[in-house]
Amino acid sequence: MNVIIILALLMLAALIIVSFIHEKQKKEQIQRQQQRRLRLQIEELNEVLGCIEQTVGDKHLARKINGLIYGLLEALGRLDAKRSPYVETALHRVMAHNQELDSSHTQLPVRYERESDAQINKTQRQLIEAINILSNLASQGRLEEAEFESYQNELRWAHLMVAVMSYIAQGKKSLTIGDRVTAQAFFQRAHFQLMESTHPNSKRLNLIKEINEMIDGDRSQLSSHLVGLNHGLLNEEIDF
Repeated sequence: MNVIIILALLMLAALIIVSFIHEKQKKEQIQRQQQRRLRLQIEELNEVLGCIEQTVGDKHLARKINGLIYGLLEALGRLDAKRSPYVETALHRVMAHNQELDSSHTQLPVRYERESDAQINKTQRQLIEAINILSNLASQGRLEEAEFESYQNELRWAHLMVAVMSYIAQGKKSLTIGDRVTAQAFFQRAHFQLMESTHPNSKRLNLIKEINEMIDGDRSQLSSHLVGLNHGLLNEEIDF
């Protein structure tokens, strides 16, 4: 009888140990999944941040996204008892970047043109993702509604201009090799984007007018105040 009791106790102990190991493995698996999810979110936010800095140029908005990255890195660090060098290095990099954005000497030159439709689509997706991120913050009460509307207008304008200015740039390139038919086709694509948009930016109607003049051959370039000073081919004179 004693042997049976001992065997039963041993079996119970074994079951408890197996259950404990299983729970530990399950917890570690969940933790690894959370870490992978956070790393993916950090990677995606870094891409959005780069897009904002290169395409929108708003340092206040860039700091806000940079702050979200910092928060995700801290969450990642809390899941890692050893506090991996990756997290520490990334945190220092984010803090240093935030200081750069705080500096009045830091400028974020805006460049809308992309080399291909694939690049245009990728940039526009990132801009939409930025709007979704800010919308979530607003719904959580972490962003004032008026501030959200302001950022959303900026991002939607950049979304429109990425397509418009990319097509204009491609049209200008076609003109440099004397292909006016292709150039007109690109200008018309840019014109269509602006016509389809309902964005309230006052530049939109002026751009429509000037691009229409480019299609008709009455203008060789857009006014600098409409495109900025960081747009490469857009500010070069092209002879017809």
